[in-house]
Amino acid sequence: MISAPAGYGKTTLLAEWAHSSRFPITWLSTSEEDNDLERFLRYLLAAWEKVQPGVRESPLGLLLGGMSPDTEAVLSAFINLANDVLVPIIFVLDDYHLIEDPSIHTALTFLLDRLPPMLHFVLAGRGEPPLPLARYRAHHELMELRAEDLNFWPEETQAFLNERMGLDLADDEVVRLQAQLEGWVAGLQLVALTLQRRLAGADKLVVSGKHRFIADYLSEDVLAPLPDRLRSFLLQTSLLDRLCGPLCDAVTGGGSGQEMLERLERENLFLVPLDDSREWFRYHRLFADFLQEELHRHHPNAVVQLHRRAARWYLVHDLPEQAFRHAVAGEDVELVIDFANRYWVARLKAGEITLVKRWLESLPEAWYASHPEFSFFQAAFLIFTGQFETCARCLDEVERLALAQRKDTRPHLARVTAMRCFIACFQHDLARAETYADQALRELPEEDDFGFRPDVYGALGDTYRHHGRWEEAKACYLKVLDFPHTPDFRIESVHLFGALADLDLRQGHLRDAAAYWRKALGVIQDQATWGDYPLPVIGWVYIRMGEILYEWNELEQASDHLTQGLARAELGGDVRAMIAGYLLAGRLRLTAGDAEAAADYLERARPLVENAPFPDWTDRFARLQLELWLAQDRLRAAVDWAGEMQRDDALEERPESEGARLTIARVLTVTGDAPAIQRALLLLERSLQTAEAEGRTGVTIEALALQALAYRRRGEQASALTALEHALRLAEPEGYVRLFADLGLPMGRMLQEARSRAVLPEYVETLLAAFGTDLAFPASVEGVLPEPLTSREQEILQLIAAGLTNREIATQLVVSPETVKKHTGSIYGKLGVRSRTEAAAKARDLDLLD
Repeated sequence: MISAPAGYGKTTLLAEWAHSSRFPITWLSTSEEDNDLERFLRYLLAAWEKVQPGVRESPLGLLLGGMSPDTEAVLSAFINLANDVLVPIIFVLDDYHLIEDPSIHTALTFLLDRLPPMLHFVLAGRGEPPLPLARYRAHHELMELRAEDLNFWPEETQAFLNERMGLDLADDEVVRLQAQLEGWVAGLQLVALTLQRRLAGADKLVVSGKHRFIADYLSEDVLAPLPDRLRSFLLQTSLLDRLCGPLCDAVTGGGSGQEMLERLERENLFLVPLDDSREWFRYHRLFADFLQEELHRHHPNAVVQLHRRAARWYLVHDLPEQAFRHAVAGEDVELVIDFANRYWVARLKAGEITLVKRWLESLPEAWYASHPEFSFFQAAFLIFTGQFETCARCLDEVERLALAQRKDTRPHLARVTAMRCFIACFQHDLARAETYADQALRELPEEDDFGFRPDVYGALGDTYRHHGRWEEAKACYLKVLDFPHTPDFRIESVHLFGALADLDLRQGHLRDAAAYWRKALGVIQDQATWGDYPLPVIGWVYIRMGEILYEWNELEQASDHLTQGLARAELGGDVRAMIAGYLLAGRLRLTAGDAEAAADYLERARPLVENAPFPDWTDRFARLQLELWLAQDRLRAAVDWAGEMQRDDALEERPESEGARLTIARVLTVTGDAPAIQRALLLLERSLQTAEAEGRTGVTIEALALQALAYRRRGEQASALTALEHALRLAEPEGYVRLFADLGLPMGRMLQEARSRAVLPEYVETLLAAFGTDLAFPASVEGVLPEPLTSREQEILQLIAAGLTNREIATQLVVSPETVKKHTGSIYGKLGVRSRTEAAAKARDLDLLD
């Protein structure tokens, strides 16, 4: 910790040490704008990335890459990452006294208390930070440098004055200045500048009291001798925290800003470079304070205009926080309104609630009474923080103020109506939402630069979707695409693309859905949007794109997307995204033949599914569970589940029963007798009628594929091939693959038959390739066995296909389980299979079952 007042060379000392250190140094110059924990942690990560590339791909980077990450998770990830560091890394936090947010001090204390041996922090500021320093001292974990440690020794004073500043002072003059200034670095520099600018020797200088000395000598011996042009430049730019040539030109109205900055640096006039390219600078804090006092004292009427010029430059260059601060200081109400129209809602949508709250609190109270826009901006904050009743009262006040001013009230009242529509949408009150939306869309201008018109469409689309009105939802979302230049379109676009993708998936349109997911990924992967989206949303997009890639049998790409998505879903703790990720992971492992790993992912998903209100994902879970049971030869478990679902109208009680119907139909087809197959066909017919009426092509394709299998089991080959051909013609344009391949060997046999009849030959060949080597028997030799089954083996095969275990078969046939096991092995050998499921499927293929 380096703690000393301004002018003691804290930053200079650290900068020189950093340049000479053999260890990686990460540097963070804090400012008043950094009083936000999320931003502070992101800045730490960015600084770390510079000395250890790849840190952003770690769990810490993934967490901070999402909007509003969990603080405890971030801090734990920080420590975990630090534990893996092999060489010392040092974080320098300069000007830490500007940090006032207690949550930042708490977070830093957490890190310091658990700091691994290879990580170190250096804090520099004007006072002691509110950290448990006494404890760190007691444990010998703190090294301190204070003002007395930073003072120059006599020999350092002599070297600085005579060698660095080019003076030729006698030893007694140096000793006297050393005594007067006590080795104070800033004072010595002021003395040196004074002596450079006048003929009097050091013996004529009298230094009395540091504060008076600063004001007197900066005024008389630094500022006064400067040319008018340079002095004016210093005063006009003193309001800027950071300076660059173009910004200085905008504020001063001149064109030589960069030249002036370079001159100030050459003449050691308290200018500190902030980058190696010498583009950005700042004045020394003492010097800046003095210049601002001089500006307010001698040119008070110029201050407001200088702030306004700075604000406009920052706004043009998309630096909103600096623009806002200068606009408020410049009392530029119209510019603040323009600023808020551009950034207010966008920042709220990006999760920067604390920042917007700070903006609200810094507005003069009088502005609310004279400008209804500010009450409106407050209402926007309230709606995003869920304070709907307070927001409604605030909107009433906006309406009252707008009507009282007797100006053109239409823009204000239209926005108020739009906000009331948003509240109704948040509360899922569709009737009120439609009423307010119709009114707002009539009154809002067609060229809506501030985004209210697209926001009305977007909110209404979400509400239609919530109520199952899919076509109206899609129409609203597509209208939002007509407004790509509104301030918050980039942030809103990921939700918009995802919603459109889901609606296309509902209709079975894989290619359109994939195009939307890819657009969403493009926005997420843009560095400009890093940190603008919740981590689970990012994970969700990756996983859902991975599902489509899986369906297209692009398994490697699907796995890559899953890896990125599931990591973010787990870090973000989002239940729905984790369910989706675990189920996709299970399918990928099952497709790879690793049933054990698939079962592990299924078990990870089970408690989430059981405790979460996501009925559509409950059905997806059940379908993967069924496929796993079939792969594990647990036919009895599949049969029992199907029986339970058909008992006491359990199926009808499920909010989303379409997937369950298809799953039950598959179980009945795979394991059932003639009556079971008839029930399966009835279920499938019902699903087909519903799906075709709703235009749900994906469901239609799957129902037709299962219908083909059921007809084939019943010996109705012509009907089976008709249903299959219908399914193939619907599926081919969208590139469905796994839907067919995951139905296993019976579907493979049917596709071989379709190939022999030249049905969509290229597409069918693609589907057959997805089966790999699973199609052990070519279709041309069906019905032929190398060795016929005995009557006992035929009996046992019937019971295996019915889903009975060896022990249950032994009980029914009054033989020992070992005898059943022996016969089962013989059956496997004759059929050329390795499992009970394959045996049952092969038996049906060869028409060996009654």
